[in-house]
Amino acid sequence: MTRLVNSMTFFSLQALAPLTLIALLASPSALWSAPEASPELAGYNELISEEWMNILFNNQKMGFSYQKIEKGGGGYRITDRAVIKMKIMDISQDMSFSNTTYLSGSKKLVKFIYLQTIQSQRQRTTGVVTNGKLKLAITGAGGTSYKTVKIEPDTYFGNSIGFALSDKLKVGFKVTVPIFITALRATDNLTFKVIGTKKMTVDQKLVDVYIVESSIQGVKTRSYVTKSGVTIREESFMNFVSVRVSESEALKFQTAYVPITSLITFSLITPDKPIENPARIKTLKLSIGGLKNPGLLPNDYRQSVGKPERKMDKSRRRSFTAPVTIKKKTPEKFLSIVQASSAKPENLKPSPEIQSDNKMIISVARRIIGGEKDAWQAARKINGWVYKNVEKKLVDSFTAIDVLLSKQGECQSHTNLFTAFARSVGVPARVASGLVYSKKNEGFLYHAWPEVYVGEWVAMDPTLGQDVADATHIKLVGGEIENQIQLIQYIGRISITVDSISE
Repeated sequence: MTRLVNSMTFFSLQALAPLTLIALLASPSALWSAPEASPELAGYNELISEEWMNILFNNQKMGFSYQKIEKGGGGYRITDRAVIKMKIMDISQDMSFSNTTYLSGSKKLVKFIYLQTIQSQRQRTTGVVTNGKLKLAITGAGGTSYKTVKIEPDTYFGNSIGFALSDKLKVGFKVTVPIFITALRATDNLTFKVIGTKKMTVDQKLVDVYIVESSIQGVKTRSYVTKSGVTIREESFMNFVSVRVSESEALKFQTAYVPITSLITFSLITPDKPIENPARIKTLKLSIGGLKNPGLLPNDYRQSVGKPERKMDKSRRRSFTAPVTIKKKTPEKFLSIVQASSAKPENLKPSPEIQSDNKMIISVARRIIGGEKDAWQAARKINGWVYKNVEKKLVDSFTAIDVLLSKQGECQSHTNLFTAFARSVGVPARVASGLVYSKKNEGFLYHAWPEVYVGEWVAMDPTLGQDVADATHIKLVGGEIENQIQLIQYIGRISITVDSISE
């Protein structure tokens, strides 16, 4: 694939993969897939259901999903698989997602095995529920990381909620439950309700189906489910649709892959007027509309959020508009690496995606900074190295190690590697996700960048080669993959008005 000249077109595929899947995960049937076989898979010999669905974006096929539910061994096993195919500058990129979930006889989670693959890169997550805690093991390039999270007793999992609630299907039924989304290792509330019925053709017969609406953070998915619990069709945000088909039809790919530019264009937020010189802006004042909860917009050292105003759109839906001021903030306070490390030790810890304790990461980072003792100068050296040595390609990587080995990736890849390098040599760093202005596309695209503590916090951008991130970087979420679920509330909902620009 040829190098992308304009890195401002970078949309985070790391964010895109989970977020597009959430459009499907919010639905009762969901999409996932079975990992490699193990001895535990024996004993589930009663088939309850087996379904295939085509996944469409703007009426063009981009993948398929498969789900099989079996009974045995004192409980149930749900096996799911999904394959997504996209085209990036005439080169295909395949993503597959798989999950095997084990439920007790009362349909409560016992364990799961989740595998996601993008091209040749893989990440495997296993989870076991013990005494109200979910113990996770995340394995990828660089080894295995462990994490334990608390879960409520009534927590459902993405691919099991439809099956668990299938015997409650009747018009008027409504429930809000916590749901654990495996791809993001995060829990959120999902509202599930049956809003009516309609007639649809199923296997050449006209039958009554339930209309089921489910939502996470206000993002809705509508499903059409037979009385026996078979999902015929699902309609999700961002123009995603899943349709029940035969196995042979699901496995066919008769048309070209969906171009990634289609998804980027769909996610583009075009302001009321273009921004001519993003890098020269010192202060940018905006109004962000369509907000469900303006209180979630970060207020920090470079971004301030004013008093929101409640408004009603043409469809009589209520939302908020909030004034936001962003400043290009160059640091004025400087600490040594030792002092910065002591001040923010919580921002030095490794994570499954940012393996700052890996020997390879540490070795390369030390070579990059040499004998540098100043935290800001060390961060600048790391920023320059990542910008120059990681090729700007719209391909995704799960971890910092993946990026270091491949030397290519998009904004999340650059950010993960930068953050791992910085933490490994004692420079506190964290991840920010949000929007950045693309002059090429004349609008804002979803993006990720790091922040470092050098005596004060500074936003940097190794994808764009900016030691100080320009003022068009709008922060929506802070934190790593577990926090990306918060981006859902913004996609396809918000608008941006440029109020003033100061250079």
